[in-house]
Amino acid sequence: MALSQDQFFKAVATRRIPRVRIAGIVVNDGAVLVQRPVDDPSSCYAFIGGEYEVGDTFESRLRKEFEEETNARIVDAAYLFCVENHFRYKGHIIQQAEHYFSVKLDRSDVASREYRLQQHWLPLDQIGVVDLRPLVVRDALADGSYLRVKHIIQLLEDEAGKSTRSD
Repeated sequence: MALSQDQFFKAVATRRIPRVRIAGIVVNDGAVLVQRPVDDPSSCYAFIGGEYEVGDTFESRLRKEFEEETNARIVDAAYLFCVENHFRYKGHIIQQAEHYFSVKLDRSDVASREYRLQQHWLPLDQIGVVDLRPLVVRDALADGSYLRVKHIIQLLEDEAGKSTRSD
């Protein structure tokens, strides 16, 4: 049985250890592929990916996530950067080490295989105003620096919503 987003993040926070996540950035025809839960259309967008598991390599986990969550298969993946992501989710502090790959897929008509998720193509020229998390990755995508950076830090946001980015 799949957990809701709320149940999932509560379980992650309860473990009190950093989570390792692998995610893909898919850019095609001036748009980036993202997803968000169907049951909470006001929630933020996120990059497709998932938790690193015993027996995985980064690339094998990335391929499994795309095959589990979408009808697309990865034809090429290249490592981009790591993000130290610290954030709050409904009062819970979450800490993740996120590894991002540049991904090319076998198709652009991507559809969900999971009833709780829906994928979307968001125009790159509008990405800077979209709630796509982590925000530092969104910003690196918007300004094109995501192809040059190797390490990014997303600290807990302060009262003004400011965070830190390190190249």
